[in-house]
Amino acid sequence: MNLLSDSISLRLPSDTLKKLDELAERERKDRSTMIRELLDAGIQEKDLDYVVEKYRKGQVTSWKAAQIAGVSLWRFLEVLRERNVLIQYSAQDLEEDLKALRETRT
Repeated sequence: MNLLSDSISLRLPSDTLKKLDELAERERKDRSTMIRELLDAGIQEKDLDYVVEKYRKGQVTSWKAAQIAGVSLWRFLEVLRERNVLIQYSAQDLEEDLKALRETRT
């Protein structure tokens, strides 16, 4: 977690706030921690939505999509399976993935 952080304020409907407090209590966390965790999870989910769509359109390889989303290749392949996305892999994809792998090791 980043030690330097900014504060924000937001307005929530009372039913959302009630559910948030119930969740925080159930997990024995304070409200701020619960909000941060939920935002982190939501941001990661949005990142996955974005890269899955780019992958579907053939705009990125599975390796590049995993890198963009900040997940392992295996996790990304699992997401594709969960979302019933056909895994497409060509010789060119292999070349691009190998190049990306080499770049991460240097």
